[in-house]
Amino acid sequence: MAERYYHIEPYMKKRRLSKKAGLPPGSPVYTGTQTGNTAINMLVFDDADFKLYEGITVEEAIDFQGETTTNWIQVNGFNQSESLQKLADHFGIHPLIMEDIFNVEHMPKIEDMEKSLFVTLKNLSWDETDQLIDSEQISLFLGPNVLISFEEKDNNIFAPITERLKAGKGKGRVRQEDYLCYLLIDHIVDNYYFLLDHTEDQMEDLEKLLIDNPTNELSYSFLRLKKNLMLLRKTINPLKEEIRYLYREDSGVITEYTRQYLGDINDHLSFIIQSIDSFREMIASMMDLLMANNANRMNSIMKTLTLVSTIFIPMTLVSSIYGMNFEFMPELHWKYGYPVFLAGLTTMGLVMYVYMKKKNWF
Repeated sequence: MAERYYHIEPYMKKRRLSKKAGLPPGSPVYTGTQTGNTAINMLVFDDADFKLYEGITVEEAIDFQGETTTNWIQVNGFNQSESLQKLADHFGIHPLIMEDIFNVEHMPKIEDMEKSLFVTLKNLSWDETDQLIDSEQISLFLGPNVLISFEEKDNNIFAPITERLKAGKGKGRVRQEDYLCYLLIDHIVDNYYFLLDHTEDQMEDLEKLLIDNPTNELSYSFLRLKKNLMLLRKTINPLKEEIRYLYREDSGVITEYTRQYLGDINDHLSFIIQSIDSFREMIASMMDLLMANNANRMNSIMKTLTLVSTIFIPMTLVSSIYGMNFEFMPELHWKYGYPVFLAGLTTMGLVMYVYMKKKNWF
């Protein structure tokens, strides 16, 4: 248990935003830390046919695009900027949008243009090895007859959707790219529930420790958990506002059918934010309880020391009197002086102990 919670580490892997310093607007500079080549896959399908092209070039992705089919281009990794620039030039992706795609620290947002839609959001997962939240930026460009997804890492997070499309399950095969865009957003939002479940499990474990063994090290665990919740809210709240706006306003690339499903995502995000706020209040309450337990433990220690001191103060007074070097002290030459003196001190301590016990002072 201690190894799981008590070490202090960054709650999220660090990025370097200084890479963009001094560059002109629209410069596609990758601000992350991932390495590896850029991989491009493409799905071309309709209700009757499904084709998956893996490891293709930008030119092949352009050639494979069908006029009546749903076209989904998957881009994994941002190292081959020249190839991605060709892709952006062909599909009319604005340089400022390309800059946002490469800036993996950009806040989640949605830009609704007349003939295209740009969505950037975070896929969050729990890294069991490093014990922190792993964040991956996902960007979606919805254009005329094409959906392009940009993934920072080659985690293949959309594999379940690909399998469903391949098997012909659900409505994805009979709908166009706007509905596919909804499916991808919904899949990422569903992943947030796993973090909520993990956070709830951590809180239950910490609550048990707080009751059974309220040590000072728990404060580090509460602080770490609070930072995780702050990251979740920072990631989810802007996305909720953007989804709500897109749900309420008419769009040139989102059909009325798909827009109704966006309202369901908005409801999910509202529930997640409410859960996060509830968790934050519970953590604050547990931190207050931990501080109260520490204060009570300190008060108990001080109370015990005070009672012991109170019992020994009169005994010390009497001992100090008979410790003086006066010559004419009758008791000093008495045969039974020493035993009587010890018996008197013992009686005095017992009387004070019984008195304090009756007063329920301990």
